[in-house]
Amino acid sequence: MTRALATVFAMLFLFSGLSATAAAQPADTGGVMDTPSGPLTANDRELLNRVRLAGLWEMPMGELTATKASNARVKQIGKMIMLDHMMLDALTKKTAAGFGLTTPDVPNPTQQSWMEEINALEGDAFDQAFIARLRAAHGQIFPFIAKVRSGTRNDVIRGFAQAGIDVVMKHMTLLESTGLAGDSSFAEPQPAGGIINATLASDEGPNMWVILTVTAAGAVLTVLLLRVLRPRRPVR
Repeated sequence: MTRALATVFAMLFLFSGLSATAAAQPADTGGVMDTPSGPLTANDRELLNRVRLAGLWEMPMGELTATKASNARVKQIGKMIMLDHMMLDALTKKTAAGFGLTTPDVPNPTQQSWMEEINALEGDAFDQAFIARLRAAHGQIFPFIAKVRSGTRNDVIRGFAQAGIDVVMKHMTLLESTGLAGDSSFAEPQPAGGIINATLASDEGPNMWVILTVTAAGAVLTVLLLRVLRPRRPVR
């Protein structure tokens, strides 16, 4: 296991142990909520909302690749993204509930416009739009997760942010490995306004070493998330 994965392993188990202590109703002190696991700031709470929103549109779009994508690799990545976000979504809801918080139930209007745009396409056009939209969205949320991870003083949110960082890094690398991530994939994501110009970033095709490495790392991360989400047996 690499040093990075070992760090994720330790933090996820720290989160698992602390999540129960965060269940006490937090007190709001001027925008910062006092909880047993540390102060909970507006950015900490916003992270839960943003990760929840990401899953709400990426899960159905990942599922859609099974019937609409023409590229077998896009279908494979779409399924991975869907499954990863299913687990991350469960972790998000569990974390929010522990703090007595609610999270969004539907994608925001911009995300809905992306879903409509992608859903209207078929074949190669679908593949390019899927890769471009999801890579841009992951690039947008990554700096915010990193900001929360580096600045939060809440132990539960720190573990949650670490899990989010690793999922987003995995997904960005997978999306880039298709060779379909053009300029729009790295630009600031905008509401849908037509077909995306997702020209190939490289003529060399996907890097198989990257694919194999990320897939292996993703499998380890999946096991760790499942451990966190597994109900804990009561102590007798």
